[in-house]
Amino acid sequence: MTRLSALLLVPVLLAAPASGPAAAAAQGGAAPGSIIRPIFLTGQPAPGGGTFTEFSDPALNGRGDLAFAALSTGSQAAVYLWNGTGTTVLAKRGQPAPSGGVFTVFNDVVLNDRQTVVFLGRTTDRAAQQGLYLARAGTIAPIIVTGQPAPPGGVFSDFANPTINAADVVAFVGRMTGGGQEGIFSATEGGITPLVLSGQPAPTGGKFQFFLDGSPLQNDRGEVAFIASTVPRGTFGVYVLVGGRPVPVVTTEDDAPAGGRFTEFGFLMLTNAGTVGFVGRAARSPVPEGLYVTGRAVLVTLARQGEAASGEALTTFVNSAMNEQESIVFELGTPDPIPRAIFVAARAGVRAVVRAGDLAPSRQRYRAFGSPTINDRGQVAFVAETDDGRHGIYLVSPQ
Repeated sequence: MTRLSALLLVPVLLAAPASGPAAAAAQGGAAPGSIIRPIFLTGQPAPGGGTFTEFSDPALNGRGDLAFAALSTGSQAAVYLWNGTGTTVLAKRGQPAPSGGVFTVFNDVVLNDRQTVVFLGRTTDRAAQQGLYLARAGTIAPIIVTGQPAPPGGVFSDFANPTINAADVVAFVGRMTGGGQEGIFSATEGGITPLVLSGQPAPTGGKFQFFLDGSPLQNDRGEVAFIASTVPRGTFGVYVLVGGRPVPVVTTEDDAPAGGRFTEFGFLMLTNAGTVGFVGRAARSPVPEGLYVTGRAVLVTLARQGEAASGEALTTFVNSAMNEQESIVFELGTPDPIPRAIFVAARAGVRAVVRAGDLAPSRQRYRAFGSPTINDRGQVAFVAETDDGRHGIYLVSPQ
């Protein structure tokens, strides 16, 4: 599923529980009124042995807990949960998987406020080579695995983009054998339910074809948002499932707020109040790309390509995430393919959280960033590399 998140643990930047002077909270390069501190740093001991070398997929919940996938020396892969005082190994390479075989690779880690963690894992089992697993209260259970019968028919062959809400309901994209059919599914204690499938009639005409990066997103009210293409007209759109019915939010047949016609959507977000956020591109528009949220009757533009924020010119928007206050954390995708700053956009404006060249708590300077996320307390977690070559997971907290 090349449209969806990569299904391998990407060697982005890895870390270990910070200790000593580096673990102390410090102002560092944080924005005024906030404190930044390293939570994990490469080269430090990893729970279970070895030292951390890489990490990916940090997920931050409203309590300030962090879940993430990591590698340590000896190519040991694992999924961890940090609760503010200690770190627990949830699953590791070589551990027997409940679906058969042993775990080998982890990614797509997500977390809710109940400390329930969902991750995508690969195993050595010939049938259940890949699956989504739920880690809760010291146990791991398979949610869905390849080779398992799919409700529309056929068997599941691929998964991506899991999301979990406060009730431990998991939604995900699944692909089935037989014609490349795919869909968005919901998983509960009662089983797997298809929510929307390729080939299903779209409310804007035609039929849904496939579901794009970042889909689905769900909230605690049971609403599910997704981005999909349709055939035969070849349109793209943002939709929300309300009461099981897909409702269009915006499509490529709609005009952007600043003019021009929308051409593409990405980095979907959804709040419990039902606010939808996304990155939108438009053709023949004075704002070729923007960061948008739904208002009462119109789209609200939070950030625009070309505008200045904290002395930086905003270009393209990637890796965005939104909290319940509709604050969106994001990075710039161009001109440098390696993000050099992290920003937060809100209705009050756009500000930089941290930038390359800022002083880190270690007294080194930040060089690059990745994987930002934000919670309802306004805390921002991110991956960073400093100029001494070390990588870490950092947490910025409002004072």
